[in-house]
Amino acid sequence: MNEQGPATAETKSRAGLRTLWLGLGALILMVWFPPAGFILGVAAVVVAVRTRRAAKGTKTPGVIAGVVMGLIAVLFSAFSLTFSAFLYPELSGLAECQQTVNTETDKQNCKDLWVPKIESKFESVLHLPDGFLEKNDIDLGAYF
Repeated sequence: MNEQGPATAETKSRAGLRTLWLGLGALILMVWFPPAGFILGVAAVVVAVRTRRAAKGTKTPGVIAGVVMGLIAVLFSAFSLTFSAFLYPELSGLAECQQTVNTETDKQNCKDLWVPKIESKFESVLHLPDGFLEKNDIDLGAYF
């Protein structure tokens, strides 16, 4: 029994749906704003665990799907945040350079300056051979 009274089937069902919505929200937000996706994903997992413990063997619709979506959002958001922190100096330098350009030539010069730095950081951490990205037609400049 909690502060609000005994857990009924209706409250368990609502908690399951809450988990489902939190997981779905986390999946959506992880694309545009990874920190929010991470937070909602953790919330979905916490609500799911609490709901399953309170349910004690009864059905709780939406909990499994919510926890799966929440875990996926947590993993991808954590990867995205780590990746952004790892490449922050290079990506901020590229963005700063591109804010000052007036022509396509200047934009290309920014790419020529910063994309090799990003490539070298990938190559040093992943231990790729020199020119791996170029040999395999992976053009990081196409994304900026």
